[in-house]
Amino acid sequence: MKKLIVSAFVEKGKIQLILDGDLLPSVFPVEMELDDEEHLLQWFVNSPTGGQFTLSISSPKSAEMQLTKRLGKGEKYWGCVEV
Repeated sequence: MKKLIVSAFVEKGKIQLILDGDLLPSVFPVEMELDDEEHLLQWFVNSPTGGQFTLSISSPKSAEMQLTKRLGKGEKYWGCVEV
Protein backbone atom coordinates (compact mmCIF):
# COMPACT_ATOMS: atom_id res chain seq x y z
CA MET A 1 0.00 0.00 0.00
CA LYS A 2 1.05 3.58 -0.61
CA LYS A 3 -0.36 6.83 0.63
CA LEU A 4 -1.50 9.72 -1.57
CA ILE A 5 -1.22 13.19 -0.03
CA VAL A 6 -2.20 16.19 -2.17
CA SER A 7 -2.64 19.82 -1.13
CA ALA A 8 -3.94 22.64 -3.29
CA PHE A 9 -4.67 26.34 -3.11
CA VAL A 10 -6.48 28.43 -5.72
CA GLU A 11 -6.41 32.20 -5.39
CA LYS A 12 -9.40 32.81 -7.67
CA GLY A 13 -11.34 29.92 -9.14
CA LYS A 14 -11.43 26.23 -8.32
CA ILE A 15 -9.39 23.07 -8.72
CA GLN A 16 -10.76 19.57 -9.24
CA LEU A 17 -8.74 16.40 -8.68
CA ILE A 18 -9.55 13.20 -10.54
CA LEU A 19 -8.01 9.86 -9.59
CA ASP A 20 -8.40 7.06 -12.14
CA GLY A 21 -11.46 8.82 -13.59
CA ASP A 22 -13.18 9.45 -10.24
CA LEU A 23 -13.66 12.99 -8.91
CA LEU A 24 -12.07 13.50 -5.48
CA PRO A 25 -13.52 15.77 -2.77
CA SER A 26 -12.20 19.35 -2.94
CA VAL A 27 -11.24 19.40 0.74
CA PHE A 28 -7.49 19.77 1.11
CA PRO A 29 -5.27 18.12 1.97
CA VAL A 30 -6.52 14.93 0.35
CA GLU A 31 -5.07 11.85 2.05
CA MET A 32 -5.90 8.32 1.01
CA GLU A 33 -4.41 4.84 0.86
CA LEU A 34 -3.78 3.38 -2.60
CA ASP A 35 -2.88 -0.12 -3.64
CA ASP A 36 0.55 -0.64 -5.18
CA GLU A 37 -0.80 -0.52 -8.74
CA GLU A 38 -0.21 2.50 -10.99
CA HIS A 39 -2.80 5.28 -10.75
CA LEU A 40 -3.39 8.47 -12.72
CA LEU A 41 -4.00 11.72 -10.84
CA GLN A 42 -5.39 14.54 -12.97
CA TRP A 43 -6.24 18.12 -12.08
CA PHE A 44 -8.34 20.78 -13.71
CA VAL A 45 -8.12 24.43 -12.69
CA ASN A 46 -10.70 26.99 -13.79
CA SER A 47 -9.96 30.67 -13.15
CA PRO A 48 -12.75 32.92 -14.49
CA THR A 49 -11.17 36.10 -13.09
CA GLY A 50 -7.49 35.11 -13.27
CA GLY A 51 -5.25 34.18 -10.36
CA GLN A 52 -2.61 31.83 -9.07
CA PHE A 53 -2.84 28.21 -7.98
CA THR A 54 -0.47 25.82 -6.23
CA LEU A 55 -0.69 22.04 -6.29
CA SER A 56 1.59 19.99 -4.05
CA ILE A 57 1.94 16.20 -3.99
CA SER A 58 3.96 15.08 -0.98
CA SER A 59 3.32 11.34 -1.22
CA PRO A 60 4.00 8.87 -2.79
CA LYS A 61 7.68 9.72 -3.18
CA SER A 62 7.68 8.78 -6.88
CA ALA A 63 5.12 11.53 -7.63
CA GLU A 64 6.40 14.29 -5.33
CA MET A 65 6.04 17.70 -6.93
CA GLN A 66 4.96 21.28 -6.41
CA LEU A 67 3.42 23.33 -9.21
CA THR A 68 2.62 27.03 -8.97
CA LYS A 69 1.12 28.78 -11.96
CA ARG A 70 -0.62 32.07 -12.63
CA LEU A 71 -3.63 31.96 -14.95
CA GLY A 72 -5.07 34.87 -16.89
CA LYS A 73 -8.73 35.81 -16.91
CA GLY A 74 -10.83 32.89 -18.17
CA GLU A 75 -7.88 30.49 -18.46
CA LYS A 76 -8.14 26.79 -17.68
CA TYR A 77 -5.35 24.35 -16.94
CA TRP A 78 -5.20 20.54 -17.11
CA GLY A 79 -2.41 18.38 -15.83
CA CYS A 80 -1.70 14.82 -14.73
CA VAL A 81 0.88 12.61 -13.08
CA GLU A 82 1.23 8.89 -12.49
CA VAL A 83 1.11 7.99 -8.80
